[in-house]
Amino acid sequence: MLKLITLFLFIGFYTTSNAQNSKLLEGKWIFKEALNKGIDDLGRKTLKSDIINKMTFEFRPNGDFVAFAFGENMNGNWLLSTNSKSIVLNTGKEKYEFIILELTGNRLLLKMGLGEFLMKKL
Repeated sequence: MLKLITLFLFIGFYTTSNAQNSKLLEGKWIFKEALNKGIDDLGRKTLKSDIINKMTFEFRPNGDFVAFAFGENMNGNWLLSTNSKSIVLNTGKEKYEFIILELTGNRLLLKMGLGEFLMKKL
């Protein structure tokens, strides 16, 4: 009986924790900084012209997202992984997975491919 109660408590805590992280993620985010140390000059120029303070993601409570990336609008569905460690974006044609390194009410640190990016909530 004690094992059953412990199991239910663990499931309840896990579900509540994932729901809270999902709520933290909701809203509009903008890329503010690339945290990679080994970026060359061309990479820095590309980041500044195409990504930093330009690329945005908006995660809506209904599971939809809209984004502006590389001069194009994107939309689709988003899903927070069950362990709250990654976000999966599905555009209908492609799926993207970003690893969450940090998530607070106004700060989101993502690993995207080889890059790590700081996003701020608008």
